Amino acid sequence: MTPEKVLDDGFLVVEQGRIAAVGPWRELSRSWSGPVEDLGEVAICAGVFNMHTHLELSHLRGQTVQGHGFSQWVKSLIALPMAEADDATLDAAVAELAAGGTAWVVDITSRKSQQVAAALERAGLGYTLGIEFFGHQPTQGLVWPQGASGLSESQWQHVSAAGHALYSTSPETLRAAKAWCTEQGRVFPLHLAEHQGEEQLLASGDGEFAELLRLRVLPQDFTPPGCSPVESADRLGLLDGRTLAVHCVRLSEADIRRLAERGTSVCLCPRSNEYIGVGRAPWAALKAAGLNLCLGTDSLSSNQDLNVWNEAIHIIEKTGGEIGFAEVLRWLTVNPARFLGLENTHGTLESGKVAGYSIVPDGIERS
Repeated sequence: MTPEKVLDDGFLVVEQGRIAAVGPWRELSRSWSGPVEDLGEVAICAGVFNMHTHLELSHLRGQTVQGHGFSQWVKSLIALPMAEADDATLDAAVAELAAGGTAWVVDITSRKSQQVAAALERAGLGYTLGIEFFGHQPTQGLVWPQGASGLSESQWQHVSAAGHALYSTSPETLRAAKAWCTEQGRVFPLHLAEHQGEEQLLASGDGEFAELLRLRVLPQDFTPPGCSPVESADRLGLLDGRTLAVHCVRLSEADIRRLAERGTSVCLCPRSNEYIGVGRAPWAALKAAGLNLCLGTDSLSSNQDLNVWNEAIHIIEKTGGEIGFAEVLRWLTVNPARFLGLENTHGTLESGKVAGYSIVPDGIERS
């Protein structure tokens, strides 16, 4: 299944993990003599992409406060043992991803990078590992977090440098991380415009969230840029066609135009935003502006599960079907594959592509 074409009674011929042929059962079955797996009365599509997770926080499911805003959520999060995810927990989280038909994951990590990569590899999932830079400490060049030290040479081929956020990572480090991604041909994930406290901090330096950050994150000489998060990121040279802006809840019309002009892709995490209580991204306006949109669950510290289909269902239901199945299917498959440069191997069920698939949930309206 693709957003443009639905094949009734379809048949996939799989050879060595790739799709050798796809077409109607009545035609392809005539020349096929191998084993056949009948999936029954289901609709399938290409394996889906979860474009934003924090698997190393999977042991914190259900332990943070819900619905009280970002500052209260952060306070509850940092009071927990954030670095204690073990291999069993990571394997369970990755199994949850696989059960939802996930083919590829963009995970953000800093403490357990090698363990997360190993868990994804054990499950056979494709992945991009965003090693996250955090802090305003002065450094010479790009100093990778300690959690990245155990990565193998092959795992480094999956690595991107990720900025945590404009307020929590120094401008110099953000620029260096983006420059590294550009030089290496990697994507650059960044939490951007997620909540009102971030917006207020960058505009004026005031507010509850600003006071919280001054206790342990912001340097004493911090001066707010005096603009929106999107404009601030653009001034730093962080926005282009290889940047993945995550959340994008607090956007003006000018911000949306700027993102579109820069060709920046946006990852929406609607259920995480609702869980924390930060509002809702302007989904329809982002779609109308022609941005390349995709979906992520965020972590189990701000969501109930890692099934990215539930993000799609959430958007369809909250918009009353104004944003429908065909559109969110693109956000789950074609759009993220294009952003990651995987359109020749993923995103649709076509000959030559990876043979993984996802079963469309019964509860999703496909009209």
